[in-house]
Amino acid sequence: MPSGQVGDDDVIPGPPEWSKDVTFPETAIPADVRKQNFSTMSHLHWYVDTLRDCWMCKRPFLFFAREQQYWFETLRFRVEADCHECVECRASLRTVRRRLKRYGELVGKREPTDEDMLALASDVAFLWTRGLLRDEQRLRRIRNRALRQVPDGAATRALDELVASLPKP
Repeated sequence: MPSGQVGDDDVIPGPPEWSKDVTFPETAIPADVRKQNFSTMSHLHWYVDTLRDCWMCKRPFLFFAREQQYWFETLRFRVEADCHECVECRASLRTVRRRLKRYGELVGKREPTDEDMLALASDVAFLWTRGLLRDEQRLRRIRNRALRQVPDGAATRALDELVASLPKP
């Protein structure tokens, strides 16, 4: 979508020669360099929609000029920061980090509440199916704790089904 802010005299730089990115100069919006956080690079004077390939899923995605403006002027990311994943993959990464953190907090609790145990069972199943947990004995111990404490919980049933689907030791 054209920004309507690019004049005839404006020079919008393209990507570096080594980059495979495709830019859309007509979408350029001016940057407020006073709000940017920079160290080794100079300021960005324009934000431009850029077509890229996601490093995780390999699909093309647009890193929008408005999104860049938000990153560099509101969140104050360094201007050297770059977006390598599409929105869906970034959301997936945030989910994994959040669940790993909660798993780490809950797994060591001596007396977890029923809510804690259901969250732990859910996180263990989630992390196991993504290959982030590999200790089958720990998986079985958490399943057993969940079956004792909250046998009717949906997360407990899902974890029990997951363990039942594993090859017998």
